[in-house]
Amino acid sequence: MKKRLLWIGSFMILSILLVACGDNDEVENPPQNADEEQQQANENNTDSTNDTDANTNTEYDFTKFDLEADYEDTDDTLDVDYENEQDEQMEASYRDKSQDIDLNGDAAMEELDSIFSSFNFDESTPEEEILNTITEAFNIPKEAQDIELEIQFSSGTEKEYRK
Repeated sequence: MKKRLLWIGSFMILSILLVACGDNDEVENPPQNADEEQQQANENNTDSTNDTDANTNTEYDFTKFDLEADYEDTDDTLDVDYENEQDEQMEASYRDKSQDIDLNGDAAMEELDSIFSSFNFDESTPEEEILNTITEAFNIPKEAQDIELEIQFSSGTEKEYRK
C-alpha cells in the first residue's frame, strides 16, 4: 500500500513539473532596438518598477501579431504569435513546419526581431501590400492557402487580413 501511495505521489509531482516546464512563450530578454528618445522616455517613467516596462523597447508599429498559413497540404504550417501589451509580459512563438522551426520565448523573439524590424507598414497600408510583405518576409509559397493575419497596431487599431 505504501509503495502504491509513493508511486501515485511521484507521478503527481512529475505531472506538475511537466506542465510547469511546458511551452513557455514569455520573452525574458526583449530586443533593445528602440530609438534613443523612446529609451529615455522609458528610463524617465516614474512607474518603471515593473519589469514589463522594458518590453516597450521595440520599434514595431504593432503590439500584437498573429499569423497563420496552411501550405504543402498541412494545416497550420506557419504559426507566428507575438504579443507585447503595456502591462503584460512580452510573449512570442514561431513555428514553421516546412522549415523545421519551433521556437518560443527569447529564441522566437530573436528570429522574429529581424523580420519585424524590416516591416515598414502601418494601419493605413493597403491590405495587398501588407500581405505581400508578410509573404516575402516569412517565405510563404505563392500556392499557400488560408493565410490569416491579425494585427493590433500601436494606436490600438485591430485589423485582419486574409488571402
